[in-house]
Amino acid sequence: MAESYPYIISNNKIEPILTRIRSAAKPERFSTRDTLAKWGFTASNDRAMVSVLKDLGFLTESGVPTEHYDRLRDQNDWKYALGDRMRDLYSELFAIDSTIQNAPESEIKGAISRVTGKDDETVKRYYSTFKTLASLAKFEGRPSRKPEEQSGAKLPPASPLPDAQEDGVQRRVAEYHYNIQIHLPATTELSVYNAIFKSLKENLGV
Repeated sequence: MAESYPYIISNNKIEPILTRIRSAAKPERFSTRDTLAKWGFTASNDRAMVSVLKDLGFLTESGVPTEHYDRLRDQNDWKYALGDRMRDLYSELFAIDSTIQNAPESEIKGAISRVTGKDDETVKRYYSTFKTLASLAKFEGRPSRKPEEQSGAKLPPASPLPDAQEDGVQRRVAEYHYNIQIHLPATTELSVYNAIFKSLKENLGV
């Protein structure tokens, strides 16, 4: 049974702090006072966010960013990283309902109460932070990307191969195409370019 869950009173600061983590330089050590204060989060209630980050596994107990923190800084991955770490931290809740983040408030609070054994006021605080985090996270598996999506360019459609006749039998002929890139030197001497193109014509037939 989980004894407690992290919470922050000012849950409206969770998203701005996570946004700042993505835009700011990665600190060698995340200081409860100094790091947040430099980022403009100076309220005493904001400091509880450090405990939330530690319990989620983004920081060690001494405040050193973990490998999960690196994922949290990735613009394309941070929501999935948050979802993964929430499934770990709130594993007992997700054991009750694998999609508990979508459950009604009463069901989530009931699960938190049974798991922690805390009073109603504490359960309410746990719930508020849980729901705020869950609203920012993605829990489904990250969709796989096609090769052309990974490279950022679409692959051209394959060209049909020409047919060939041999001994009355139609066969498919393989064709190979090569793309050659030529990096020309920076020069104002026209003779240099003429020599390059003359060599290409003689050796490559272009």
